Amino acid sequence: MEHTVTKKLVLRVKTGDLSSFRIFYEAFHIKVFNFCLLYLKSKEDAEEVVQDTFVKIWQHKHELDPERSINGYVFRIAKNLALNRLRKKVNPGEAALPLYEKAKWLNQTEEEVLFHEMEGLLAEAIEGLPPKRQEIFKMSRINGLSHEQIATHLRISEQTVKGQIRKAIKYLRSYIEFISWLTLFLINLPGKGL
Repeated sequence: MEHTVTKKLVLRVKTGDLSSFRIFYEAFHIKVFNFCLLYLKSKEDAEEVVQDTFVKIWQHKHELDPERSINGYVFRIAKNLALNRLRKKVNPGEAALPLYEKAKWLNQTEEEVLFHEMEGLLAEAIEGLPPKRQEIFKMSRINGLSHEQIATHLRISEQTVKGQIRKAIKYLRSYIEFISWLTLFLINLPGKGL
């Protein structure tokens, strides 16, 4: 079910309304999970970062501003927490820096643009999947259906569902990494620019 985040909803979350926060969570958690999965390449890590993201939002709910775009705010917190987790994996003894503390409303326009670019890039990559794999991936990551529900609906085995999702994620990761590399390459060409 698609939920819309309105100013009224953000205001209710800001005042501590738990039922509104559940709606808020439903509106964002799949997008945040997909983004974190591409960064972290681990379902378990991505799920933990999603939970941490919404814990931080709830803990700092008084800072929410209904007059500002919430997308960039949520995306920035998730990005910083994902980067913290990556940093800890590279240097296990290093304590994670509280980057989320910087996730206020600074550079909101940049974050908003980045959020929409990420969404657009992911949507473009999904469209490049084979039709059946695309359908399975959308049912899982966009509609939030379980492997069992997808298998029942499409009359295929759960193992087939898992395999198709695994292949889809591998392709999406490669696609996004290639586009990122290509963008940097074009920017750095002598005398060239985008």
